[in-house]
Amino acid sequence: MKAILIISIIILSYSGIAYSYPESQMNDCVSSALSNPATKSISKISITNYCDCALKAIIDENKDIRESGYECAQKNFN
Repeated sequence: MKAILIISIIILSYSGIAYSYPESQMNDCVSSALSNPATKSISKISITNYCDCALKAIIDENKDIRESGYECAQKNFN
């Protein structure tokens, strides 16, 4: 019985990371950025990384939208 309890605790302590933003928000962010004339020269991978960074900061970390967008843009577009 103790072995089952120990195994259960170990399994539960190694759970994966879950993000709170839905996939639809990621899709909206990417499509909006791709349709923006200012981002025509930026790759889709960089835009996806930017959106992931911004959504994590805004939703998961409760950071300011404008500040998060600026910081993530500097990380992914330079």
